[in-house]
Amino acid sequence: MASLDFLKKKIEEKDKKKGEALQKPAQETGHEEEKLEGLDVEKVESIVQKMRRKYQLEGVEYGGLEGSLGELRGIIAEGKTKEIEIQKVEELQEVSSPTVRKIGMLYIKAKRIFSPLSKIVIRMPQMETLSYFLFSANMRYSVKQYVAITVTLSTICALVVFAISGILIGLSWLPLYLKILAPVLLAIWFFFLSVIVIFAVPKQKAKSRGDAISMELPFALRHMSTELHSGMGLYRTLQAIAVSDYGVLSEEFAKTINEVEEGIEIKDALSRLALRTQNKSLRNSLTHMIRALKTGGNLSEIMSTIADDVGFELRMKTRDFAQRMNFFGVIFIFVAIWLPVIMGILGAIRNSVITGNTVSLQSLPLTPVTMSVMYLVVLPALLLMLVIYIKSSQPKV
Repeated sequence: MASLDFLKKKIEEKDKKKGEALQKPAQETGHEEEKLEGLDVEKVESIVQKMRRKYQLEGVEYGGLEGSLGELRGIIAEGKTKEIEIQKVEELQEVSSPTVRKIGMLYIKAKRIFSPLSKIVIRMPQMETLSYFLFSANMRYSVKQYVAITVTLSTICALVVFAISGILIGLSWLPLYLKILAPVLLAIWFFFLSVIVIFAVPKQKAKSRGDAISMELPFALRHMSTELHSGMGLYRTLQAIAVSDYGVLSEEFAKTINEVEEGIEIKDALSRLALRTQNKSLRNSLTHMIRALKTGGNLSEIMSTIADDVGFELRMKTRDFAQRMNFFGVIFIFVAIWLPVIMGILGAIRNSVITGNTVSLQSLPLTPVTMSVMYLVVLPALLLMLVIYIKSSQPKV
């Protein structure tokens, strides 16, 4: 509670200075009061207590509560942003998710084992952007906490692979040194593979939230334009979007409203939203909104124009996707229909016992084993790859 100690110290200093001011001449007393008028400690404490009650009612008992309140005190009382306190790994035992709580307890109990692994993991290049994507994905974990979760899960995965591979390789006829070395190498490889996969989760989640915003953005922008045109202020307009049914976009605007209520200027809150979102259209819209707030432009007309641009962009993406599907439709028909039929006909002739098989057909590698692999492995894999590509390239409209 370093920030509370800091605030109490400020109050004590203020009272002390007021007492000294009573013993000084009137001129000196006026000089001291001018120094103190920039620090309204009672207002700071009132805002802090209000935000603490709000977060407690929402069930937020962990994650950067004290850090964000400490930052708020620093902004109001000192006029500058203080560094947010880093959430400790021990706080994982207090989160709402039972799975994460168990992971946190396991990490604490085996900290001597996990700490050296954490030092290795934090040197990986993915650490440079991990904090940003955690913020963008709305995952309320610090970097240290997420590294602890990653190391714990990766170690469990490595131990499972080590046990299974040790049993299977132990039953083989391999030399003894390979029976010992192979499971160890596989466990190490799966450990780092698991770390890479878990580190990619925040980025993928942030991207998914950005894609979800694309589906609702044109309607929300027109809603904002209508509200602004009717004479409603920007703050009330943002509140209207936050309470509407726009999915992830409403969640992001609700977070922006909370930041404004905590004392952040609306331009700075919108800048934070532009920073954390992975939706390019929303980022551009927010940039224009912030510029209009600074220059005094007509927000209603600007939002209407942006909504038209975003709608046009989505229509172009849909048109391009439809054109690509014409080409992939031909490929899909060939892989799913023509190729299996042709292989079946040629394989049946190649493996027929009737006389009349030509030498050219006998040279085809369409043995029963090959055809089984093609039908059960290769063709399903090709179809799955096509489906995944089509699904990933589909515009989110």
